[in-house]
Amino acid sequence: MSHDALLLLLRWLFAILAVIAVAVFIVRPLLSMLRRKPDIDFSVPDYTMEGEELEIPTEKEEEFNRNTAIQQARADPQATAMMVQRWLKQKK
Repeated sequence: MSHDALLLLLRWLFAILAVIAVAVFIVRPLLSMLRRKPDIDFSVPDYTMEGEELEIPTEKEEEFNRNTAIQQARADPQATAMMVQRWLKQKK
């Protein structure tokens, strides 16, 4: 086998390997991503906690006080955990 034929064979082998690599690492994951259904929940979020509706403030409330918020969260950890879980679900 001559030197030129060997180089031509190596070029074709490299080209074939490049096409396979593109198909496996780029095209296949892209197609699987496009086939997946979006994980979006279009339902109206539930803003109630154990049967109680959250109150909408009608008057201008005091400025946000971090210590008060922490005390309220510690007073009712279950409601706080539920609220955080709902926020995280909405962020998805």
